[in-house]
Amino acid sequence: MLRDYRIILILSAGLLSGFGSWVLAGAETVGDASKGKPIYEKNCLICHGPEGRGDGPMGQSLHPPAPNFASPESQRKPDSEWMKVIREGHPDTAMTTWKGNLSDQQFLDVLAYARKLSRGVEKGRS
Repeated sequence: MLRDYRIILILSAGLLSGFGSWVLAGAETVGDASKGKPIYEKNCLICHGPEGRGDGPMGQSLHPPAPNFASPESQRKPDSEWMKVIREGHPDTAMTTWKGNLSDQQFLDVLAYARKLSRGVEKGRS
């Protein structure tokens, strides 16, 4: 049930902010964390770390440092905000755009995996 509300939130926020076409352009509306994991490990782990704590080999040397996905601040952000940052990058940080490098479905998969990390589900956390 919560998953359904997340999909509605992503669709609504995306349409209102002008980046909703990625969801409506034929991609599935739900990411697959198991498919997002290898994408994350290849592209994100170097900064965000293996558990999304911002402790990757480059993460703490960045200004500002890579965020900890499990932090209260990250937890409060809606999926639509996470998706926007993954797709478009984040100004004044090392987070670059991934547009043109990942498919619409891959964006959803990476988001699903990052959210899984944010809840501590990987590495036996709960």
